[in-house]
Amino acid sequence: MAAGKRFSLGRILVWTLLALLVVGLAGFGIGDIIRGGFSNTVAEVGGEKIGARDYARALVREINATSQREGRQITIAEARARQLDQLVLGRMTRTAALRAEARRLGLSVSDATVQADIAAIPAFRGPDGSFSPEAARLALESARVTEAELRDDIREEATRGILIGALVGDARLPPGLLQTVLAWRGEQRRFAWLRLDPDRFGGAPEAPGDDVLAAHLAAHADLFTRPETRRIVYAILDVAHLAETIEIPEAEVEAAYQARIDSFRTPERRAVERLTFPDRASAEAALARIRSGEATLAQIAAERGFAEANIALGEVTAEALDPAARDAVFGLSEPGVVGPIDTALGPALFAVNAILAAQETPREEAMASIRKALQLERARERAQELAAEVEDMIAGGATVEEIAAATPFEAGRLDLPVTGPAEGLAADPRLREVALSTEVGRESDLAETADGRQFVLRVEEVIPAALPPLEEIRDAVLAHWIRQRQLEATRAVAEDLVARVAAGTGFARAAMALGLTPAEGGPVRRDSTPEGLPPALVAAVFATDPGSAAVVQDDTAVWVVQPTTVISFDVTDPANSMLAAIYQQSFDAAFRNDLFTYYVFALENRDGVRIYPDRIEAALATIR
Repeated sequence: MAAGKRFSLGRILVWTLLALLVVGLAGFGIGDIIRGGFSNTVAEVGGEKIGARDYARALVREINATSQREGRQITIAEARARQLDQLVLGRMTRTAALRAEARRLGLSVSDATVQADIAAIPAFRGPDGSFSPEAARLALESARVTEAELRDDIREEATRGILIGALVGDARLPPGLLQTVLAWRGEQRRFAWLRLDPDRFGGAPEAPGDDVLAAHLAAHADLFTRPETRRIVYAILDVAHLAETIEIPEAEVEAAYQARIDSFRTPERRAVERLTFPDRASAEAALARIRSGEATLAQIAAERGFAEANIALGEVTAEALDPAARDAVFGLSEPGVVGPIDTALGPALFAVNAILAAQETPREEAMASIRKALQLERARERAQELAAEVEDMIAGGATVEEIAAATPFEAGRLDLPVTGPAEGLAADPRLREVALSTEVGRESDLAETADGRQFVLRVEEVIPAALPPLEEIRDAVLAHWIRQRQLEATRAVAEDLVARVAAGTGFARAAMALGLTPAEGGPVRRDSTPEGLPPALVAAVFATDPGSAAVVQDDTAVWVVQPTTVISFDVTDPANSMLAAIYQQSFDAAFRNDLFTYYVFALENRDGVRIYPDRIEAALATIR
């Protein structure tokens, strides 16, 4: 029943939100999906069918959830580029496999259990907090879900919960295995290390001939191959640029300035502390101590058990201060203490620690700020209008060039590498998603960059990955060849040092012979990432016996490392009990998840999963 409750509470909220989204996002074609009459089966497992309507509705829910997380409506093209369609289909086939197995085993829940779960749904409660048939009817109508559909879904989820609970339940990792893993993961080591700079120990190799460089290029083709590139033409709307073209009448700017004039004026403020006393005599005695230099107001507060934060009023204006203290506090021409002053809390001393003069933004500066804000506001409104216009143009077959010519969208071109680093607009993750999912020669749907700029693009051509000829990249190949030779020579020096350590020379003495002094590191665990050291170095620390040394190399330098101390993880140590408990929970959860995953895979393999791609495409084609 608990599983059913968790399902029903979450599901009815999803349905309610979905019903609202049907109204709010009708322009995206979502309403057509919900109201549609799909009857085709897109997939089936063990006799359980997944309908096109259910699949489309589930995908729309996933798209809406993703859109809400990102703060923008993603398109179906973006969803497919991220493989959300495959994610949803996989989730539904797994659910169908469990449903088929529950049916085969004859599992179900009683009508009473289903009714109790329905009665517990918050959206079905009346003003008195109890189940209300009328509230339930309205909620179901709003979500476009029938009572029979709700009952079936709750029964199905609760039944699956029984099956999953019986499978994984309170399954836990065997204790002995947990202790072994903890000992391995929790072990720490200290180490000494050296960095050997190739520029110092690698010498200066003579430049080779082109035949050597050609062979080097061939051997390292993966480093020099230019990635597949998409040549793109685009039209993009920058709201900031659009705002600069919008004229705001001077009278409107003036009216806005007058309406907000107080926001451009900051009255005088004072940093004030207040300490109240039980009687006036105590306050006067404290004031005498302050004026004599014996103590500060904060020190007297501390003597009475008050922290400085307890007496600080912060930076206050005269209007915000107690009227009884206003004249005295703001009458000071420099920081000081005034009082005693009778307040609602009793006699008090006030310390003025800083005087912050009144400030006023110059009229010209304020007007310019208001004008820019109004321009941006108008530009955002215009951008919304343009989005609808451009979507209509795209639907009508307009090209990127035509859109740029007819609207404030700015045209541009770029070469977008499919892999590897990119700069500027080519590095924008959302533009990359659209560019990589758009067919050559076709305009994309209107989309937004990560920073909110609207764009439409067309992939003009796909330039295959290619290895440039040596003459084009000779300098880069030569530099790489030289660095490789330097690293090889440096590694030889490092390996000689390791051999000397193995023969009995101390690590520090062997390093001294090279003019180096070992640095100390750690303690580290196997998953540690010490700053400034390569990840392989930590692996070498744990792969090497204490007292021995090992060589580690990356593209920049060569390191020699020697483990010095092993700190074993004591599972019985109370100091490690919390970490052990965290690992226990984490491992148990992973163990149960693995059990469930392999069980579902076994069901799918046994019963077989049939996918109907043409029907899936038909369902996807209706989501705009």
